[in-house]
Amino acid sequence: MRFPSWLLSPSPKRQCVAGLDLSPHGAWLVVLNGSLSGAETVDCCELLDPPEGLLQGAQLLDPFALGHWLKRWLNDKHLFPDGLCLAVEDAWLTRQVVSLSAQLSERDVAFQLAAELPLAEFAQASPLCWAYTPSAPQGRNPSAAVHAYALAWLAQEPVQALISLAKAAGIRAWVVEPRSDATHRPEQLAKHVLRPSAPVAKAAQAAYGLALSAWAETGMNFLPHRRWARQRRQRAWLQRLSWMLALGVSLGGVATAWLAYGAQLQPALVADQALIAERLARARDTQQSLQATHKQWTTQWQWAQAQQAQQRQTVLWHAGLADAGVWVSQLRQHQSHWVVQGEALGADQVRQWAAQLAQQPVWQNPPEVHQLQFKRSASNGGGWVWHFRLEADLKEAR
Repeated sequence: MRFPSWLLSPSPKRQCVAGLDLSPHGAWLVVLNGSLSGAETVDCCELLDPPEGLLQGAQLLDPFALGHWLKRWLNDKHLFPDGLCLAVEDAWLTRQVVSLSAQLSERDVAFQLAAELPLAEFAQASPLCWAYTPSAPQGRNPSAAVHAYALAWLAQEPVQALISLAKAAGIRAWVVEPRSDATHRPEQLAKHVLRPSAPVAKAAQAAYGLALSAWAETGMNFLPHRRWARQRRQRAWLQRLSWMLALGVSLGGVATAWLAYGAQLQPALVADQALIAERLARARDTQQSLQATHKQWTTQWQWAQAQQAQQRQTVLWHAGLADAGVWVSQLRQHQSHWVVQGEALGADQVRQWAAQLAQQPVWQNPPEVHQLQFKRSASNGGGWVWHFRLEADLKEAR
């Protein structure tokens, strides 16, 4: 997936990307070079032969040692890629297609898809690593009011091992995606992206597709690329704000110096009170305009800080879902009001979970049990369980 120009500072005119496919059939490396519009040359397409004990099929036995070995290998070949694209085996993934309202924002989509993850199954195991991408509409007459998203998740260890490999190699990890997506990418991009004229071995198609992901618009990426993009946008916004403030101060100083200099060169103007009053009025208008601009930017900056604080609160209480011990069927958050509904085998489980959530430092009013009824489960053929509803109020973001 192509990174927008503002993600890299300064924006490069060309990029060199390596695709590394670690499969049971061998470790293939493809390095592509080209402009931002498409790949142009194949700088490398080789089957690697790493030392024994570092790699077993698609399993990384020692990511750090393999990364250091790859760094030396690339230096010997005089290859210096800007980014490294890697793949995970499809057998490690669990996939699902989720339909959501087209009116949801990007953050709301991520929140709703996170609620679909089976957190309870992984509570005692490693944390989940998950990703999503828009999916093709389902059915013959898809509704424009609903968007479909392909959701996939796996244990975090394989992804962390690939990130460690890239870090040890001294290359920025750009993409970690399913191997099948990389294998099909060369055909998908054939009509939309410039492709290098040099042929690539058939066994290296997955590595070739991984390298092409740097020029793709969409795809499944298990790295936190959306969070990185938001952070870069915020930094760029703060930088523009500082430039605007510096420009306003400079213009104010120049206007003041110009008025003082004009008064010194033309003492006769001192007697002309009407002209001086007019110039002072214009200077005051300029000052008020700059103050209004400063107030507007300050308000936007405070809004951005409040949004970040609210996101941190959401991450804290959402982490408590992994240790719930209950089945959560519905989550709603409207501004600072928080509601969760679900089922449990015992009433004590609900109260204990509410007490655990109340320990998080994010609540204005801690979670309380507003409904607790013993009746049949909503699932087909369900037995008698406790239906509950918890409500709470988050602290106002400051």
